[in-house]
Amino acid sequence: MKHWVGRPVIMYCGEEPYTIMKGVLRKWDPAASVAVIGHQEITVPFRDIVFIKALAPKERALAPTLHAVGYVMRERQQFDNAIYFKSAVTVWKGDQLIAYNTTITSHTKGSVTLKDGQNLLKGSHVFVVRSLRG
Repeated sequence: MKHWVGRPVIMYCGEEPYTIMKGVLRKWDPAASVAVIGHQEITVPFRDIVFIKALAPKERALAPTLHAVGYVMRERQQFDNAIYFKSAVTVWKGDQLIAYNTTITSHTKGSVTLKDGQNLLKGSHVFVVRSLRG
């Protein structure tokens, strides 16, 4: 499978209905038994990959889109990645929506600064990120 490295591919993972990932195959690491795909460098264990095929030119031309499902950020690296990739973030405090589709400009151990200047505490807010697909 090393011949796919550096090429745009579609990776089918899991069981039907497959999880489909599109992007450039960045790395194929037999020692760690993982593949790395896309500009966000998503690591996929070999055991989860069902098959890989070349990405057609018309599929490559599609613009990146936001994933429909987000995830709650808890780790420092997740906040770092959200800043680096300028990912869309939604902020909640309990059941109240504080910010929708914003970005994070910086963070510390206990707080987050949004692009509009709001400084929010990590302990009392929930930060949900939606990464780009493609």
